[in-house]
Amino acid sequence: MKSAMPKHYSGVPVDFSSIARLLTLRYDPIQKPVRPHLAHSDFTPFISDSINVVPEVTNLIEKELVSKHDELKFRRISLALSGGVDSRLTLAMIRTILPDVKIDCISVGFGDKDDEIDQAESVAKTFDCNFNSIIVENVLSDLPKLISIVREPRWNLYQFYALDFGKSHSSDVFYTGDGGDELFAGYTFRYEKFLSLLPKVAGWKSKAKLYLSCHQRDWVPDQNKMFGPAVKFSWEKIYQLFRPYFSNKLEPLNQVFLADFNGKLLHDWLPINIAFGDFLKIRIESIFLTNAMIGLAAHIPPDKKYDPKSGIGKIPLRSILIRQKGNEKMMEPIKRGFSMNLVSLWNRHSKEIVSAYLNRECQVVRNKIISNDWLMKTTQLIREEKDAAQNSRYVNKMFSILALEIWYRLFISKSMRSTQRL
Repeated sequence: MKSAMPKHYSGVPVDFSSIARLLTLRYDPIQKPVRPHLAHSDFTPFISDSINVVPEVTNLIEKELVSKHDELKFRRISLALSGGVDSRLTLAMIRTILPDVKIDCISVGFGDKDDEIDQAESVAKTFDCNFNSIIVENVLSDLPKLISIVREPRWNLYQFYALDFGKSHSSDVFYTGDGGDELFAGYTFRYEKFLSLLPKVAGWKSKAKLYLSCHQRDWVPDQNKMFGPAVKFSWEKIYQLFRPYFSNKLEPLNQVFLADFNGKLLHDWLPINIAFGDFLKIRIESIFLTNAMIGLAAHIPPDKKYDPKSGIGKIPLRSILIRQKGNEKMMEPIKRGFSMNLVSLWNRHSKEIVSAYLNRECQVVRNKIISNDWLMKTTQLIREEKDAAQNSRYVNKMFSILALEIWYRLFISKSMRSTQRL
């Protein structure tokens, strides 16, 4: 983390503003993105109602797969497979366009009854692929190692396990569905909430606040009380980060698409994958993140990607997928993906880990980054378990602070080694 005027502990700079952004948004939009941001003009629709975008999207996927195969000469690949549209379409197109390539599908579960491993295995068999499932019972145990790789205080780093398995057991080329949600309207539950609560007349700040309310798992109601005096937290500063996305003439849903692409995709998921890819020396590819596909998808009108009446998104991708072998019956429009039941994870073993590292003697409390009063009250609140949804938000936040503590010990005080397991 870099800052123009950093504070110092043990001679190492600490950017408190960056910490505030990371613990509120799950990413820091001030940092340099992994690829250039899109402008609001990039999301101006240019495709008329009479044009069918499905053949164009299909053609771009076909060209990309052939080009990548010619470049990398791969005979075998790994593929992250969930029960959703993006990975399923990627698998279907690779099998159709490159029928001789061997595919090892990898699915990650967390010991929950409602994960997607069974569905993913069925899909893999349909396309005559090897299937591998990885059950990560404790996603916190390897945090020192994983944080030392990405060099940021994050806890949701479990994509590493699929990438590592692919590197060790299959291939140096790994395909994901990255970008499908942001470019083709996959976050349908957020769009529904955003549109249903959007006033007829709303300024950029009202829309920014509403957008953040659709990402409640990333912050908690008493977010301002969570920080200690070293962090000058301000919601107004957070809102200003989203002004470029909502202060323009795009229609509201395209403003949301712009914020999603420039925020979570460019600053959250992709940088972590790049860090893991560099560490493992593995090539991570996505059929959705080529310049040509981004240029096309961003300009597709929202109503050609998302239907608010049915709540279905990724309409062009679904149209392509349903024509592929084994996909005559489409899956449900909402999926879990590689996510987990946080309250269940907390009750199984995580609360002991968190308690061992987060207390009045922990370094983020002693250095006034996190409020000890808030920490103690939140621990008690989670124990009471009165509201499952609210509990999940606070558990998520406790995991984020645990990641901050680990990051601090690794890079600031240097009192922990990356080989230590929690």
